[in-house]
Amino acid sequence: MKTILPVLIATLCLSLNSQAQKANSQNNTNGVYQVDKTNQKKFISNAKPLIEQMGQKRIVALGEGTHGTAEFNTLRYWITRELIEKKGFTHIAFENDLSDGLLLNQELNTKADLTTIMKNRLLSIWQNEETKELLTWVRSYNQSHKKRISIEGIDYVYLNADIEALQKTLAHQPLLLAKVEQLKAPANLQDEVWEAMNQKDSKVDFKAMTKSSYQGYLMADSLDQMIRTGNLSAETKSTSHLIILNVKQGFAPFYHQLTKTDEPSRDVNMADNVAEILKNSNEKMIIWAHNAHVAKTGIYDNAVGGMGGEISKRFPGQYFVMGTSTATGTFAATEQSRDTYTNPMKAYPLEQTVPESWETRFASLAKPAFYLFPKLYNSKNEVKPVRFIGYTPKSDPSTNDKTNISNLFDAFLFISDTNAATALK
Repeated sequence: MKTILPVLIATLCLSLNSQAQKANSQNNTNGVYQVDKTNQKKFISNAKPLIEQMGQKRIVALGEGTHGTAEFNTLRYWITRELIEKKGFTHIAFENDLSDGLLLNQELNTKADLTTIMKNRLLSIWQNEETKELLTWVRSYNQSHKKRISIEGIDYVYLNADIEALQKTLAHQPLLLAKVEQLKAPANLQDEVWEAMNQKDSKVDFKAMTKSSYQGYLMADSLDQMIRTGNLSAETKSTSHLIILNVKQGFAPFYHQLTKTDEPSRDVNMADNVAEILKNSNEKMIIWAHNAHVAKTGIYDNAVGGMGGEISKRFPGQYFVMGTSTATGTFAATEQSRDTYTNPMKAYPLEQTVPESWETRFASLAKPAFYLFPKLYNSKNEVKPVRFIGYTPKSDPSTNDKTNISNLFDAFLFISDTNAATALK
């Protein structure tokens, strides 16, 4: 019996592996891997070749073709969970304010109401039930695991969040707190102007704000120098520097305008934030952001996007990016021009796909949901339009850009028909 049992086990394992390989082979038609978008267990089984490639990298970016699609969020949640549970990832970073991310991460690990946390710390594009499902799972995971998952933000939007984060980080440093207090006025003014720009009848004194934000940049830079040379713990210095970096990114457009110096792009800044968060560690990060940002090259003649390419430079060979798109259905969007905590999000119908676009081709395959590896699928390096829908209701041909998707993404997930993200209840 002792000699027969190992043989039986080995035979069983070979049989199971053979069945899995056969299933994946049947599922893969001309480089297209069909997935079940309705069942988590089946989806993960279908997506095994994709997740295996992702797991070998340090940074995995999961893109979104719109900022308000339920299925994009759900399937990314399933992938994220698998990467955390099986591949050792410990950071989830959103296209959201960096300091709000720090504060959300702290509050998530308390008993505070999650819906309230999300409305206070996330931009409206993330305030939906699908994202809440992810955060609910992270909260539960952190309660039962010694190594917690960290939620991050990598963008810069609200400066008052930075002030709050600095006050908490430097709570026992009165001299430094006095300097932080001085940042309140320019931070308040810039945040007020940002929100006022969503109101049609608002009157903004841009000259006054430019001067104020310029001074705010200088104050932040001075505070950063004080912290670097101060008698503080390494952790306090690191966290404070990260927050101040975000403060300076917020004030930077006005500083560079007055000094007539070159300003780093938003995507360069976000890549810098990713590098700063992962500095001095070997930890692995998952990024949730728009396709335009996570792509390895910019779009519209490099006028927009390209954070993925910047990350690739900082982490050679350690970056994997998956884009997502859809053909028909609805998506959540706002008519306001500036992204805030309170943008009213509504469901809008997707316009018809552009003829000869990637979406039109993928829809013609008549598969509800699938992924592919562009370098294999697009071996002829074809160039076709692909949609980049933002947080506004526009989904017309102007949202398309002609691309070779092989240059932008390592993988691409297409869902033929999708629905608007579900607003928080």
